[in-house]
Amino acid sequence: MTSTFSITRAVLADVPSLVPLYESFFAEDAITVARPEIEANLRQMLADDRAAVFVARAGGEAVGLSSGSLTCGVEFGWAAEIEDLFVVPACRGQGLARRLVEVALAWADDRGAHQTLLVITPEAEEAQSLTALYAKFGFVRSDRVLMYRTP
Repeated sequence: MTSTFSITRAVLADVPSLVPLYESFFAEDAITVARPEIEANLRQMLADDRAAVFVARAGGEAVGLSSGSLTCGVEFGWAAEIEDLFVVPACRGQGLARRLVEVALAWADDRGAHQTLLVITPEAEEAQSLTALYAKFGFVRSDRVLMYRTP
């Protein structure tokens, strides 16, 4: 599928077209998130100025997304995380993922982020070699340990 892509910042009206993309994204990365949680969290991100979701369209159809969020700490000041990056399989290999990363990084830069980080699941790395993509943007591997807690 070769198309002209447009990328815009998502708004609440985009939620119905973004939820199926997120479901596909999470399935590829072996992440389990229920549809109601996806929708609720997406709505929360869209309502918060410290987060942004970008939607790529081809022929009016949502075919990709990226998102980011901001945090502030003493070590780096404002920092951003690229939360999500997904392109439907039929549109891969056409530079759309690169464009979605560029949009998310520009958003972070415009908000004064001094550092941008991201997390790549082992499944995503094995299937898509994402470290190679992100290295093109200057990302380097960290020796820090990622941990999380679910209350």
